[in-house]
Amino acid sequence: MALAMGATSGPAFEFTSCRLAARHEGLGRIFAGLALLAIAGPFLASVLAVILASALGEPSLRGFALSALAMTVPGVVAALGLSLASALALTTGIRWKRPVRVTADAAGLRFAFGSVERSIPRAEIRSGMVLSDLRVRVELRLSRGRVIDVQVAREEEGARLLAALGMGPTERRVAVSLGSVHRELAAGCVGLPVFMILWLIVIAAIALPLQASRSAGPIVAWFALALASTWLLRRAARRTQVVVGTDGVRIDRPFSSVWVPYAELNSVGMRGDRLVLSRRGGGIPLVLRTGEALTEALAQRIRDAHEGAAAAGAAPRGAEALERRGRDLAAWREDLRKLLAAGDYRAASLTPEDALLALDDVSAPRDRRVGAALLLRVAGHPEAQERIRVAAGATADDALRAALERAAEDEVDEAALARALR
Repeated sequence: MALAMGATSGPAFEFTSCRLAARHEGLGRIFAGLALLAIAGPFLASVLAVILASALGEPSLRGFALSALAMTVPGVVAALGLSLASALALTTGIRWKRPVRVTADAAGLRFAFGSVERSIPRAEIRSGMVLSDLRVRVELRLSRGRVIDVQVAREEEGARLLAALGMGPTERRVAVSLGSVHRELAAGCVGLPVFMILWLIVIAAIALPLQASRSAGPIVAWFALALASTWLLRRAARRTQVVVGTDGVRIDRPFSSVWVPYAELNSVGMRGDRLVLSRRGGGIPLVLRTGEALTEALAQRIRDAHEGAAAAGAAPRGAEALERRGRDLAAWREDLRKLLAAGDYRAASLTPEDALLALDDVSAPRDRRVGAALLLRVAGHPEAQERIRVAAGATADDALRAALERAAEDEVDEAALARALR
């Protein structure tokens, strides 16, 4: 039998946590953006003023350009302060060291601090993972960049918390970023002024001998090259992200992405602070530097999801009829409609219950799972939208997730299908 993903959460779980912490990474990213703007803003205003002065023949704009350029030093000072605020928001937060009563269920999380209660709706909780470093804790990532760390007594308690929220390894994907959170911030704040100085030297060396120094062209080229170089540096400094789903693992590096379905995954190992993924058929294994605190937790999450995918049973009867087989979307929908007997599911060659099993079968081909979603919408199954959304939230395959999400809203189109089935 395929994985039972229709149950979005397990039984309610209640326990006492000795330590609770909350931080706002989204606020840290906002401060980082403001820091970059504080450095780039005066340069940008100055360059635009020079360009407009040349285009409009307005000398007063050149004076404004010099004034804007004079704001560079205050901008750098402000950027240093904003960078510090960003670092603090990304790594530190509010901590409650006194005991907190925690309740997790399908509705979300509830915290009781004596007579004071706080709650977080389940819809705001994006992902969760059990981490074991100095303390065993559950890291819950919420919407708008918020993070909650809940200390638990042991890993089994953390697993029960995630199961109560419907975020276990066989129910929902989790995304983990590797490496320091400060690299991209430092790359942007340091890279922009450095590249502006370097490209200014290069452009001046080229433009002055050509007597083009009075033209706005070299200025535009200088600023564009500085921005492009800074963007590339920030992209190169971006942290690697590992997305663990019920159907496979996706590894997003700064300039590439690798998709490893569980059917191709042979083993998950650890080598110090590195995670090693070996694929069937040999070849070079994927090695990721994860950090000692994260390696074991991430390896265990992948193993659990891998085992869950392997436990899926045989495909339901007639499931191959759900596959696209080169048909356009309209013809595919019509043929799926014909699989259902009008008004009588019992007489159908393929029932909505079969489609639910095919939808939840993480080892099935992509087009079969999309076809199952389309059939459920055609049949008007009462659980169709929710079950399709659950399946979309559990896959690590972004293209398939996008196609399933559109199918849940009955808005799937040829472009989404092409991306999902590529």
